[in-house]
Amino acid sequence: MRTPAALLAAAAALLTAASPSALAQTQQQRALGTQSQTGSPPPADPAAPAAGLGSTANRGDALTAAAFVRVAATSDLYEMEASRLAEQRAQNEQLKRFAERMLRDHGKTTGELKGMLGQLQGVSAQQMPTRLDQQHETLMQQLQGAQGAEFDRLYAQQQVQSHQAAVDLFRAYAQSGDDEQLKRWASQTLPSLEEHLREAQQLQRATQG
Repeated sequence: MRTPAALLAAAAALLTAASPSALAQTQQQRALGTQSQTGSPPPADPAAPAAGLGSTANRGDALTAAAFVRVAATSDLYEMEASRLAEQRAQNEQLKRFAERMLRDHGKTTGELKGMLGQLQGVSAQQMPTRLDQQHETLMQQLQGAQGAEFDRLYAQQQVQSHQAAVDLFRAYAQSGDDEQLKRWASQTLPSLEEHLREAQQLQRATQG
């Protein structure tokens, strides 16, 4: 069973995923769990942006339903904004079709989350994000500054990293979350995210040349 530390690390990974320095941050993100147990912060990466859920991780709390909803909904917002841009700028036709699917699938999960709000304890409509956090704004700015083949490579890279983090988060919450209904939903949504990840990995290989 995943521990609260594993849930925290997955949440932090999702909010820091997809930046060019994210792969270098993997160990730092995992160390968030160690921090909650030892009280010592992980080594700082001067090139890495701060984790959006750092305050939760620093408190050593388990990832609550409200925190999971916030992280998952923010991820959906980012996926849809990035994919709208990819529809306009991508040169690779497979990548454009992937972006269309991301808009459809992540729009669906956002709708499902909103539909559950009245049934989840401690979660209200006010806690659903309506705009990107600073971390994801930075990722969008990176995409907006890219063109042509550079855009295709960057979008594919971000999709691999963000979906890997999302898979980790949803799997962890499905195993150890604090709300049974939300745990079931995370478990049911996980296979779709895993499929997204596999497709993104294929696209990344196709755009690396």
